[in-house]
Amino acid sequence: MKNPFVRLAFGAAIMSIFGCTAPTRAEPAMEELLRDPVVAEFAAWQKDHSLPAIDLEPAGPAPSTPGGTRIGGPVWLAAGEAWPADADGQPMSFLAQVDFAELPPLPDYPASGVLQFFIARDDLYGANFEKPEAGKFRVIWREKMDGPGKLYSGTPRGDRGIDDYSPLNDDTVLRGIALKAERVEQVPSVESWLAERDMKAALESDSVYKFADKQYETTPQRHHVGGHPGFTQSDWRADKPYQDVDRVLINLWSDDHIMWGDMGQGQFMIRREDLLKRDFSKVFYQWDCY
Repeated sequence: MKNPFVRLAFGAAIMSIFGCTAPTRAEPAMEELLRDPVVAEFAAWQKDHSLPAIDLEPAGPAPSTPGGTRIGGPVWLAAGEAWPADADGQPMSFLAQVDFAELPPLPDYPASGVLQFFIARDDLYGANFEKPEAGKFRVIWREKMDGPGKLYSGTPRGDRGIDDYSPLNDDTVLRGIALKAERVEQVPSVESWLAERDMKAALESDSVYKFADKQYETTPQRHHVGGHPGFTQSDWRADKPYQDVDRVLINLWSDDHIMWGDMGQGQFMIRREDLLKRDFSKVFYQWDCY
């Protein structure tokens, strides 16, 4: 499925190359777009497929505590636990953690405990784009963090400097960014494979993509847990083996603290049946960018 934002940017670039100037024209308002029966049908489909989610807003430096929902910064390891490393023995980057005790209740998800996310330090940030379950990453589930342990800050243990291959900027690696939670309802985007499955005819309409643009303007993508995954390109779950991967553990978008390639996003997902069992050994990791 083509990304509407990429398509619009490409059109603007072509016009610039040939010295053309687009005629000034008022963009239709959301209400006007919804008068189109195809757009109205698509909006109704989105509402029918909404899922509860927790938006995560940056809220200053992360506290130096074992718990807390954050990007980068301090990370707690149990006594005697080795820092996560890839298959070559190289230390991974601590990317983020979710402290469920801090979040509003979310169906299917834990009410307490902490998930920690680590990724390999290479030019793909540890991703395997052919098999999202086979990348160089690690997700650690900690039901409790009250035993003996140590809080590490900054670079990976044993490393000599700031991460060269990490989506986090240097200050985020060192200090971390706290994330403040807000309960929301989230609808699937035009890039979701669910839209391709259910609304293929509607996706032939330019009005639907204009409507999607308006949605993005009024409700831009935010870091989140739960809800639907977001994409800057196509939905990797369109492949049949992944069509039941339906729960978002965390979805992180590029901002002042984290940058996935060229303004992209990264996500960790799991099947609902494994989430309910709290089996975090079967996680899928992917990122993309414009």
